[in-house]
This record gives sequence, C-alpha cells and structure tokens, in this order.
Amino acid sequence: MRFPERGASGAAAAAPPLRALVSACLCALSCASAVRGGPDRVAAREVEWQALSAALSDAPPAIGAVRVRLVFPARADLDLFVTDPTQETVYFANSPSRSGGWLDRDRRCPDPAPRVETVVFPNARPGRYRVGVDYPRPCGEPGSEVSFVVAVEGSGPAETRRGTIAPGVFLPVVVEVELARGGCAGSGPRERGVLCVDPPAKP
Repeated sequence: MRFPERGASGAAAAAPPLRALVSACLCALSCASAVRGGPDRVAAREVEWQALSAALSDAPPAIGAVRVRLVFPARADLDLFVTDPTQETVYFANSPSRSGGWLDRDRRCPDPAPRVETVVFPNARPGRYRVGVDYPRPCGEPGSEVSFVVAVEGSGPAETRRGTIAPGVFLPVVVEVELARGGCAGSGPRERGVLCVDPPAKP
C-alpha cells in the first residue's frame, strides 16, 4: 500500500549541539561504508545504529501517551507511518488523526541530521499499533540502502527496532505493539511487543 506523495520541502530547523555532533559522526560513517565492504561494512552499520539511537536519548513521553519515533541519517528522506487501534494511519498527509495522534513535523533533506520524525498519541487507547517506514527519495545521488531506528515508547520499557531500507521501498510493518489496558505499576516483566502506559492522574 502506497500513500500520497508530498509537496515542496519545508524550512530546515536549527540543529541542537547533540544533533550536530551525531550528524558529523553519521557523515563520516556514510563515507566509510561507501568504500568498504564485508565485516568493515557490518561494523560501520552497527556504529551508525548506535549513533542514531543516541539521538533518541531524552525525556520520556507524557503520562498517558504513546510516542513513536523514527531516526535516520542525512543521506535519505524517510517517512514514518503509525496505524492506531482504529486502523487509521498517522503520517505526513494525515495529521492529526481522529484518535488524536499527530506527527510533529515531516523531516526532509534540507533538515539537519540525524532527522527524527515523531508521532504522539496523547491519550493512547488500548490496542494494536503498527509502525511502517517509507523511503521515497535519497538526499543526493546515487541513492543507497540506509540505516534507521524506530522506538515505540509508553510509561514502561520501549520497543526498539533497528533496520535498513533501500530507495523506493515501503516497509509496512517494522514493529507492532499491543498497548495493554491499565497502568504499568505492578505489571512485572512484559513480553516483547507489549507496551504499557500509566493513566494520567485524576484532578
């Protein structure tokens, strides 16, 4: 399933210091992976995943919310798609959704790297959330496979996936999580693919 194409590029935002540092690291890794193969390329990919993951190290989502983030390097323009329990998908052409999910911003080639797209459901309802990633175009020529990291976060431990994607490919299911009913307190260890969210405090 493909979704509508986007319009013209938006304005780029200023890069915070951490993002600028990670961007420099990713640029160096991109050049290294282009000239090396085999084990060296695998090692470079691992370091790139770690650098991308570092861009997600900040405050947890608000109480009662589910937050989904996609982080990717400078050489690609990727798009985040999140389908909620009502089967409505939040993405660049459908935000906000009827369930209240919204995309913070459609990050494109002019934006500083690493680029992070974020979808938030402020009052997340229980049920299944499905996350997809699209690679409509490279940022520069020629296009090549790129790394990405997806994190689905609630009140407890996050569900994180690392992957690669080639130009023109849409991955409809990178990760699926089931948001359990009730809060996280006293729930104990949760199986992979199950998320918990604490309800907002009553006034």
